[in-house]
Amino acid sequence: MHDRLDLSHPDERNQAAADYVLGLLTPDEKTQFEELMAVSQDTQREVQEWREHLDVLNETLPPVEPPKHIWKNIEKATRKKESFWCSLKFWQGSAFASVALTLIVVMANFQSVNPTGMEYVYVVNNQEKSPGWILNASLDSKKLVMDTVQPYSIPEGKACELWLVVDGVEPISLGMLPESGTKEMTLPRGWAERLSKAKIIVTLEDQKGASNGWDMGPVLDKGDWSTRTY
Repeated sequence: MHDRLDLSHPDERNQAAADYVLGLLTPDEKTQFEELMAVSQDTQREVQEWREHLDVLNETLPPVEPPKHIWKNIEKATRKKESFWCSLKFWQGSAFASVALTLIVVMANFQSVNPTGMEYVYVVNNQEKSPGWILNASLDSKKLVMDTVQPYSIPEGKACELWLVVDGVEPISLGMLPESGTKEMTLPRGWAERLSKAKIIVTLEDQKGASNGWDMGPVLDKGDWSTRTY
């Protein structure tokens, strides 16, 4: 489906959850996605929502007897070691086209849902562009939770420091990312209100951290929060 999943992007993560439920991820993508799902409650919830939502197809769509030529296409695809699910010929002129169209409509409608509540999420990628840490921030509780997945290989005596940056405001350090496990902290006063505009920066520092927000070490990762409404 992808050259490499970018699970820090909410739309791609949600699409990956749908593809995971449908069994469309490659082995490498499935491994990457399951690593994120093991530590991210948001991802677990998205998978469960897709399972429940797509189950509507099983309950509402009438069974369709496939034409004989469909089985011939399946046999050809199997001989070529090509998944018939991904074969355009399989779908063209097939009675299953209506099922595919219904599935697309269901997925589009599901992604447009805008329920109440909001949570900020960011995936810090490691040097292999897979999840190193999962950051979850809540405006209601003013809490930030850092979950370790597969962190950077850090040189001895060094650590990864997490920063929030808003244009015109001096960057503020949220401390060091944990080497393992989970770390929870309260957002500094005034920064909960700025969270939606804040960018995230992860730098490589001595274990004591940078002396101030303008003398940071090398930047390892940076980006914007993703919002998840539910």
